[in-house]
Amino acid sequence: MRRLLTLAAMAWLGAGSAQAASVASVSPQGEVAQVRQITVKFSEAVVPLGDLRLPDPFQLSCEGAAPPGAGRWSDARVWLYDFREPVPPGMRCTLKARADWKPLTGTLSGPTEFAFSTGGPAVATTQPYSGATIEEDQHFLLQLTGPAVASTVLAHAACEIEGIGERVPVRVVGGAARDEVLKARRLQKQADRWLLLACQRPLPADTPVRLVWGAGIAAQANPKVVTRNEQRFGFRVRKAFTAEFSCERERADAPCLPIRPLWLRFSTPVPRAIAEAVRLKPGSGASLAPQFDKDDKAGEVSEVRFPIPLPENATFSVELPREVKDLSGRPLANAASFPLKVATGDAPPIAKFAAAPFGVVELNGEAMLPLTLRHVQGDLRPAAPAGAVRIKTLRSDADILAWYRKVASFHERQVSAQQAGLPQTQWFETNRVSDGKRGTRLVKETRYLASREVSLLNKGSDVRRLDLPQLQGGDPRPFEVVGIPIGEPGYHVVEIESARLGQALLDKQAPMFVRTGVLVTNLGVHFKLGRENSLVWVTTLDKGKPVADAEV
Repeated sequence: MRRLLTLAAMAWLGAGSAQAASVASVSPQGEVAQVRQITVKFSEAVVPLGDLRLPDPFQLSCEGAAPPGAGRWSDARVWLYDFREPVPPGMRCTLKARADWKPLTGTLSGPTEFAFSTGGPAVATTQPYSGATIEEDQHFLLQLTGPAVASTVLAHAACEIEGIGERVPVRVVGGAARDEVLKARRLQKQADRWLLLACQRPLPADTPVRLVWGAGIAAQANPKVVTRNEQRFGFRVRKAFTAEFSCERERADAPCLPIRPLWLRFSTPVPRAIAEAVRLKPGSGASLAPQFDKDDKAGEVSEVRFPIPLPENATFSVELPREVKDLSGRPLANAASFPLKVATGDAPPIAKFAAAPFGVVELNGEAMLPLTLRHVQGDLRPAAPAGAVRIKTLRSDADILAWYRKVASFHERQVSAQQAGLPQTQWFETNRVSDGKRGTRLVKETRYLASREVSLLNKGSDVRRLDLPQLQGGDPRPFEVVGIPIGEPGYHVVEIESARLGQALLDKQAPMFVRTGVLVTNLGVHFKLGRENSLVWVTTLDKGKPVADAEV
């Protein structure tokens, strides 16, 4: 009997301990940067389900002036405490169970007291953002988790400049300058949480810089609480303000092309008045002012160009006005490079048909195919070994269609070595390609050539060579339009071979080929598409009259 009573008592005690609730988790605990809410979760339901207007199970006490808040039940197992504002740095708070509070059944067992602190003031955001490009005298606007003691900021925050072995101290900007920045960004309501900093020396251009929020910075709410860990924010200083001259050239070491624009570009915009005062001064004669688009009325300018064409083989000087500064007031870093001497060379050689890869020439009197030439006339002389004008006349419909497609397929594109008619042994090339972790391997690939490196008319007995009219004496004029006589109607393929063109425009020493197809005719075909049928008719090009019995 006595043994049965003992077992019953043990069972009763076990049942009582099983009904005791405990705190499963509390957040936050330890040191956290910012707190807006406290969450307490119990191991089981501790308040009646559906009745959430019950007394708070815990009482909160903080050292210092913590922001007001209120507790509430989110469900039968979770109690929350919400602060109206984030808890500022330097706060130590304790959460302790109320002695007069009891769970729904049984008692509250386990730990009943918990604590957290907000530590020293941390940086929540930076303006400009981390990773941004900054100015040489950049100011940093920092949003803190709470006010910081300014003297500790000066002692423990710094700027780290790559290439400089020591940290550069910061300065705290206050007064009217800070007020103006906060007003511009509408941040006056939480002004005590915003800090304006700057490095104590100008930052070198195009250099990585880090703003360090170091350990030891104290909170105003409790100066005994300081930051323990560093925060680093990386930036890069913008490049120096420079002016750079550029022009198009045949080669990197060649003078400027006189037929293409000459540019002066600023690395950052300048006031329009400065850009308009730039001059291109020739060796003799009046200076040239820059040109701007008619619709360009902007007050700031990043580049200027000079009028073309310019004299060939002439020297010029690019001159800037005094005290050139960008919109930020920075002086020109490479001002010593100006006045800058520049020169033009010969205009590039050119051989260009009026229409390519197909054109129509009216058969009326002497039919002429217009051709623009510059600096290649010497290649096209009758006795020149390195150039020629060739023509092939097609008469059958099949030949005309085949060559029309062929000329179009060879117009300003890449063609395979097989298409170019090279021997089969030259159709492929072996290249070394990367194969990931295995290294490199040799791959056999199709060989391609630029179509302007390939001749279509250098073979064949039905290809004629034409002699163009030549200038008398001396070097030919730099630019002229000549007519290639084509006396008979039909479809003709015309090709020009020039060593001078290849020397200037190809990557290797080889002749270059320019071609077109031209239809010489006095007939024009017209087509009108109708809803039920269509109409086709033929007229003469010279008089525009219909041609009777035309075969289409």
